[in-house]
Amino acid sequence: MDGSIPAWAQSRFGEHAATIQGAIWRALNETAQGVADIRAVSRNKKGFAPGGERAVDQFELLVAELEELAIEGTEVVSTGSWYGLPLVLNTLIYPVHTQNGDEHVDRWPRRRLSKLMKEIFASTAAGRRWVADPITGFDADEELRASLAELAGRDPRPRLVLVVYELDRSGLKRTWWGEAELRDETGAIRWLTERSPLVAPLATPLAPVADEAGDDRFDSGDLPDLPIADRSEEEQHSEQPLPTERADETDDDAVESDES
Repeated sequence: MDGSIPAWAQSRFGEHAATIQGAIWRALNETAQGVADIRAVSRNKKGFAPGGERAVDQFELLVAELEELAIEGTEVVSTGSWYGLPLVLNTLIYPVHTQNGDEHVDRWPRRRLSKLMKEIFASTAAGRRWVADPITGFDADEELRASLAELAGRDPRPRLVLVVYELDRSGLKRTWWGEAELRDETGAIRWLTERSPLVAPLATPLAPVADEAGDDRFDSGDLPDLPIADRSEEEQHSEQPLPTERADETDDDAVESDES
């Protein structure tokens, strides 16, 4: 897995880079599995249940996986809201969901950028530029809540690593990570490092399964003969479209304020 570690992550996390990358991927993969489980049993089509599961799990599972590494100095930083963020080797790690990572390379991937998210940017090393070039309508010196003001007062200030991940009905697709800063109040961001793919840890090889003889296997019987009905001549000449299954509404913004 060492070959998949970007140079900036190797420099920032040193000998822990591979295990940190693996922990982040596991947290997001578990998040995707939890969302799929909820979607399977949810009776409504609005996406609130799976969206809520994703919003909570992305933070809680990330914290749990990184704490499990027992890296000295790891802590959970209170955001003053309903979730905390992991701080590992003086680096704050923030997961953010998108449905298409190619469309949001230089912008905040969510529909809106909350005031809390501006405070998180401002409390890290990425926020130092705001002293000389303040963001319109946001005074970092006056508006930071207590927990983040404490973070901003540390020397050196923590770095901020964004973990942008694609997750849709097919599961976890692609993930990127890197250090970023907020450029303005509209949500424009600049990557201070490479926006690097975050890949899955090497999988444990599966044990080979013996080919057992006999007819007691679940797939050893004959395939069923399923009848296929043709459309009638009247239906073939009709302009009425074929009935199709309606897609569920997306849960991309079912929980609008992941970072409220």
